[in-house]
Amino acid sequence: MKMKSVVIRTTDIQKSIEFYEKVLGFSFDSMISAAPGKRIAFLSDKETCGQLELLYNERSKSIDHSGMSLTFVVDQIGEAEKKLVANGVRIVSPPKTVKDGKKIMTAIDPNGVELDFIEE
Repeated sequence: MKMKSVVIRTTDIQKSIEFYEKVLGFSFDSMISAAPGKRIAFLSDKETCGQLELLYNERSKSIDHSGMSLTFVVDQIGEAEKKLVANGVRIVSPPKTVKDGKKIMTAIDPNGVELDFIEE
């Protein structure tokens, strides 16, 4: 079994595309109209081959992403923090060093999805 992609439901697909491209470095691949009022944007991380699908349904007014998180490995946690802050991203847990010496930080994407960053 292989995981193909992660799907994030969004109420603002354009804002989500811009965030994942500009802030996290994903590449926009394509967008389809799945049905009237429904669109799916496909993005990829060329370095890891990770796939992200942003799903928009104009009828959805709010979406609960509690319990969902994405994890990213970064070279320098301080540099990642600077980039996030410069782009107006809300950091909910600033960088800290955990017991095994790894540095971690948590932020929130425009959809309320938790983003964990780890410097190993």
